[in-house]
Amino acid sequence: MGVFRTMAEPKVRILADVSVETRDKLQEVVQALGITKKDFFDKVIEEHHKKCVRNEE
Repeated sequence: MGVFRTMAEPKVRILADVSVETRDKLQEVVQALGITKKDFFDKVIEEHHKKCVRNEE
């Protein structure tokens, strides 16, 4: 029997490049919304993709 490995999707480390103040603000926002940072980024990226790439409002 062989061992099968699935390749994990690489993670993007956006927060490594932001200031401490921005990181703190992000934490406050996600706590206020009651969502995870991942969910926040997914939502914001989807909204901007819809507006800027697909030209939908």
